[in-house]
Formats: sequence, C-alpha cells, structure tokens
Amino acid sequence: MSDESAVDRSRVALCVARPRNRELLAELLAEYDPVDVTESVPDGVDLCIVDEGGLDSDRGALTEWKRREQPTYAPVLLLTEARNTEAAWSQHDGALGERVDAIQSIPAPKRAIRSRVEGLLRSRQYALTAQERLEQLELYERAMDGATVGITIADATDPELPLVYANDEFCEITGYPIEEAIGRNCRYLQGEDTDPATVDRIREAIRAETTVSVDIRNYRKSGELFWNALEIAPVRDEAGNVTHFLGFQRDITEQKKQEMLLAQHERIAQSVGNPVFVLDEHDRVLYANSALERAFGVTPDAIEGEPLTVLFDERQARSCRAALSALDATGDTQMCELTVVDRPGRERAFQFHFQQESLLNAPATRTVVITQEVTSIRQHQNRLSVLDRVLRHNIRNKLNVVLAYADEVRDRARESDSESLAEASSRIEMAAMELLDLSEAARQFNQSIDPEADNTQVADLADVARRSARGLRSRFPQATIEVNAPETAWANCPKTITLCLAHLVENAVAHHDREDPRIVITVDDDTDGDDDSVELRVSDDGPGIPEAERLAFVRGSESPLQHTQGIGLWLVKWAVMSSGGTFSFTDNEPRGTTVVLGFNRPSNPPSESDGRD
Repeated sequence: MSDESAVDRSRVALCVARPRNRELLAELLAEYDPVDVTESVPDGVDLCIVDEGGLDSDRGALTEWKRREQPTYAPVLLLTEARNTEAAWSQHDGALGERVDAIQSIPAPKRAIRSRVEGLLRSRQYALTAQERLEQLELYERAMDGATVGITIADATDPELPLVYANDEFCEITGYPIEEAIGRNCRYLQGEDTDPATVDRIREAIRAETTVSVDIRNYRKSGELFWNALEIAPVRDEAGNVTHFLGFQRDITEQKKQEMLLAQHERIAQSVGNPVFVLDEHDRVLYANSALERAFGVTPDAIEGEPLTVLFDERQARSCRAALSALDATGDTQMCELTVVDRPGRERAFQFHFQQESLLNAPATRTVVITQEVTSIRQHQNRLSVLDRVLRHNIRNKLNVVLAYADEVRDRARESDSESLAEASSRIEMAAMELLDLSEAARQFNQSIDPEADNTQVADLADVARRSARGLRSRFPQATIEVNAPETAWANCPKTITLCLAHLVENAVAHHDREDPRIVITVDDDTDGDDDSVELRVSDDGPGIPEAERLAFVRGSESPLQHTQGIGLWLVKWAVMSSGGTFSFTDNEPRGTTVVLGFNRPSNPPSESDGRD
C-alpha cells in the first residue's frame, strides 16, 4: 500500500472549543471522517487538531492517546489565533512534543491548512510503516535466531563477504561463538578434506549472483569433520543490486553415514545371486535386486510399485499372501516355498523368507524378502526318495530270497551232517537279518531325519528311559541295563526317541567285547545348572568307539579313510539334530564310551497327568 493511499484513509479527531471553527474544519476535512474527542481519543485516529481551548480541556485525553500510540508518532496540530507562531511556540513550550507537534495560525487559507494536515498525516503513515517494518524485522530476527537450521548473512558490498549475522544454530553446528563468526568469510570452515570442486561451485555461483545448493565437508572449531548441506541465495535491493548473501546450513553428517550404509547394503544386495525384495506396508515392491531378472524374467523397474504376488499364479499367490499375513499378525519370520515358471517355461522352486525390518529413514517397518532357489535340491531329494523306496523294496525282496536259500542250505547240512554247511547257513542268515534290520531302521527313521518335516515332540525322557529299559532287558538278557532318572524330565526331542535309545543300547551290546556288558541310561535335567537343557546319556563299559569313527561323526560325513561300521549311530544323530538337539561322545574310566544326547527344555511342559510318549 502506498503512503498516499494510506493518507487518504486516515482519520482526524477534532478538539476544537469554538463551534464555528469546528464546523469549518469538519467541512474542510470531510474526507478524513473527522470525529470529536470527548473523554478520550477514539481508536483509529491518525491526527488530532486542537485549538487553545480544546488543548486545555482535553489535555488528559491527548496525553493518554500519545502514550497509547507509542512508539509510533501520533501528531497533534494546534490552531492558534496568534499571528506570531514563534510566540505561540513559546507560550506552549511545556506542551511541545508532549501534547503538541505543530502549530498553524488561523485564520489561514484552506490550502495552507490542508497542506499542513496532509504533511502531518504523511509523517504519521511513515511512522506506522516504519513501525510495521521494525516489528517484521524483529519477528524475522527472532525466527532466525530460533531456527533449527544455521542462518548467516554476508555483506555482498565487501569483496571479502564478511558475515554480518549468524544465528544460534550456526554457532551450535560449527562450534564457533558469535564473536568469532561475525566479520569473517565462511571459508574458515573449510579444510584439507573439503572438496575443491565444491568450493569452486560456490565461488562461481556468488560471482554469478545466483542461488547454489551443495553438500560440503566442513570443519567445526574442534577440528571435527562434518557434512554441511549448504544453500546460498543472493538478496537484492529495490534497484536489483545484490546487497547480501543469505546462507542456510544443516548438519547432515548422520544422514550421509546412513546414505553410505544404504549404498553398501545396495552393493551387497546386488551381489547376491538370488532375488532380494523390500516391500512397503501394503506388500508392494519398493526394491528388487538385479538377480530378479535372471530368476523370474522380470526387471526390477517393471515390478517396482507392484504387489509381490504378481510373480505367481493364483495358487502360489495365495501361499505368498498367507505368509505375509502371518508376518503382519505375529512379527515372526515366515518361510514358504513357491514355484515360478521362467521364460523358457521351466518350473523353478524358491524358498521365500519374509522378515520385518526397520530400515534407515523409512517411515514404517518394511518387509525384507530373501529368496533361495532350491530347484536342484528338490530334484535331488525327489530322486533320492525314489531310490530309497526302490532300494528298500528290492533289498527286502532279495534278502527274503537269501533267507530262503539259507534255510535250504541248513536243511541240506542236517541231511549231510555237514558242520561247514550249517555254519555257512547260519552266517548267511545272520547277515541277511542284519540287513533286514538295517532296512527297517532306515524306514522307521526316514520321517525323523527329514529337515523340513515336523520331527519334534515334547516327551518325558525319564519315562521313556524306564519303559525302554524294561523292553531292552528282555531283548538283551545277557546285558545289565540300569536307569538313573528323576521322576520327570520333559524335553523337546525327536518323535523317534524310543527308537534312538534302542539303537544306542543295541550298538553298545553288539560291539561289546565281553559276555556280560553293562549299560547305564542316565537322564539329567540339571546339566551344569542349565535350566534350559536336558541330557539323555547311554554309557557302556565296552572297548569304546574307534577314533576314526569319532572323527567321521564330528565331520558329519564319511571318507574312504574315516568311516563307520554301521548306519545306526548316523540315524540317531540325524534324528536328534533334526529336533534341535545335540549329539556327542565322552570317554568313560577305565573303559567304555558315553553317547550324550542334548535336548531343549519346553517352555510350557505338560503336567504329570498328561499322556506320555
């Protein structure tokens, strides 16, 4: 708004005692909406016109109005009939500045009075505008002082561009107190690791009087490096000349660390040979690595923003949605196996692992999906399954044939009374029975050694040991079988735990070098004060397990030089480990071996009245 238009909308108050003078002034100044002063000067008045009588009668109202308008100029024009205005000034010297700001002799031409009034009103508008700008400047200064970003102002008229203002946040970021910042060029924040090319960009922008935004490495007063998000903008006057440069600084050191960490994670994800995804809260793809195209024939750009389920047919998509729903409901990592058809039309199986992660700078928890192709593993498993069924079936059939011929040999041995034939038939029969037992053991253990099957149960190992021992004593009457167990000892163990225990005892008896082996079955639910584990131990006083066989069990595989004499211990180890347990050996004194099976204790064991294994 221009000062002239503001003057046109000004209001004048009249404190004139003589009615005729009041009437003439109201007519002359009608466009200023003149009002009378009664007990006080009304709000919105810009000029008070008084005569000597009104000055005396409204002294208090005028004084209060001037006080109320402070610090803004509030002019009062005194009309006097004295011809000599100097005499009038002398007469009202005590009111000068306090209640009176100008004197106009009357009678006077209307033009002179209007000119005087307009001049005072213009001065009033100047004062009001100046006060508004002052208040704005104070507001801006308070805002800049309290801003959460560093703010500086540099003098563009000085070739050195010294700072003439710096707010508290700038001092907080840089560590320099205000007295060490003002009067200096900001280059004092630069150092050895400051990028020269970035500095050149800043200098060029200042030279061209344009805005520039850069991320620059600066130094605090302490010598500590920090990343500064710097923006510099020119400030121009009404003529368009640059008078100052306004600078904004933000400490983005942590952001830069996160960006570098994210870039590192990006490189790691891209180096992974299997597809990796990041999903938003609506299970839409935010990120996919380059392995996606090799595996699914889809580029990362093509699937970005799409639901992950677009990769699958409807049946596979339902499984995917079920896993994501379970993840949302529980927060626990979910896994499912899904099949996709690649571009050549081949079916490929992938294990999908879904887990929730709080990623850097992410507004919400994201779902990270890690995949692993298991096509060749599944093919291998299927082939092994076929071979397993065929071999077990064929072995049993052929061994039954062998046993039949063994019976025939035994019958001929009796007819001919040949001890050699009798011994041969006995050995043939024994070997065949051992192979049949081995085939049956493999069949029984088949489910419990499947790493993806539900192999675990909660069982009372103390009860298992006592019940197993009764049957084993009947089976091996030549052996002494003892049991040391508490009343109860609940554990997470394989569903074939009874079979495992039987195989351990059978192995100890079969490889014993004495006629009266002693076997001790121990259940310990307080192993070294560990409340979370339960041990089942089978100890013997035999010759011990050869070192070569122990090494094979420790390595987890056999070699031509390190192999075991049977498969029973392997089946027990696999079953125990598939249930999350441990398998180990210890030596007994003076002789013998202890096989130690370790199991986890269930978090909520059944009561004693519950059913037992």
